Amino acid sequence: MFGWKKKVDKAAWAEAIYQKKIMRPENEPDEKLSKLTTFMLEQHHRIILESVQIALSTKNVDTRKGRVDLSRQHYQEMLKLKPFCNKEQLAMIRDAEIAMKQL
Repeated sequence: MFGWKKKVDKAAWAEAIYQKKIMRPENEPDEKLSKLTTFMLEQHHRIILESVQIALSTKNVDTRKGRVDLSRQHYQEMLKLKPFCNKEQLAMIRDAEIAMKQL
């Protein structure tokens, strides 16, 4: 907006990516963390969209419940990454939200 970037907590970002505390998170390049964020979001997004499609098309109650639960789990993982997302990454999260509203 005014030409400055928001201050990112690299320790929290790295922990969200690696799912553990790492030594010297300040040494992790932003580009690497961003690529890993995109990769993880793409995987969660794909699983959510496939799960929603299966949940909506199956007649099996257990399958539907399992896929709804799986979608919710992957959405929660996406939300852990949300504070570190750029516009394109946030769009993936919004798309997953829209898909999940069908459930």
